[in-house]
Amino acid sequence: MAVAALRAAAQQDVLPAAKALYDLTDDPAPLLRCLEPELGRGGWDLRDAARTAAALGSRGAALAPLLRGALSDPGKDTTSALDTDTALAEALWRVTGDPEPVVAVLASVFDRAAQSQWTRWSVARAARATALLGPAGRPLTARLEAALDDPVQAPAAALALVAVADPAALDHAALASAALASAESDADPAGACDALEALGGAALNGDHLRRLEVLADGDARVVRSGVESRIIRQDEAFRDRARALLATFRNTAMS
Repeated sequence: MAVAALRAAAQQDVLPAAKALYDLTDDPAPLLRCLEPELGRGGWDLRDAARTAAALGSRGAALAPLLRGALSDPGKDTTSALDTDTALAEALWRVTGDPEPVVAVLASVFDRAAQSQWTRWSVARAARATALLGPAGRPLTARLEAALDDPVQAPAAALALVAVADPAALDHAALASAALASAESDADPAGACDALEALGGAALNGDHLRRLEVLADGDARVVRSGVESRIIRQDEAFRDRARALLATFRNTAMS
């Protein structure tokens, strides 16, 4: 009965119903049909439509022309335009597996973001999308390296560099330092943990481990900003993860 109701709603191009129907039945046809007008009309829902298309993987290959057509004007450098283009690039990668147009879109996002001081998180999101490409994202290495000096962007950039760059060319210790500095300044503590986990214990020297220990068990809170009612909980979650990483890295060093 629920499937029938969802199918009826999907026939009316109700995207949430089509999503739920896909989750229940694994039938992509109604979702594809709903996504076509969503991607074609653009607007504020475009990012959500792109994420939904990405979840289809290769089943969404027919949407590739619409995803490309939905990309913003190359001159737009607003946060909304950059984040939407990043979502579209990720969707293109997941549905086609073709890195060339995806690299071009992400390169454009990085270049446009460099023109504004308000797009730091857009760069971080583009870096995380770049990490999905693996070695196919290597042409973006220089742009990722340029993001390492900004504590907001550094963890995502380090994470992406581990995934895409030539390992022999990476300064793993410098990447670890950049990630730790981001956590120490409360720029992106959670992202710093992601980067450190990707780097592994071999990238950390004694000073790095001491800094991580202070973050995990020091008196001062690491997470000091955000929604007041969530700060304590987020800080404790970060410390728990930092302690787990520290234990893993020390065990690795001893084995």
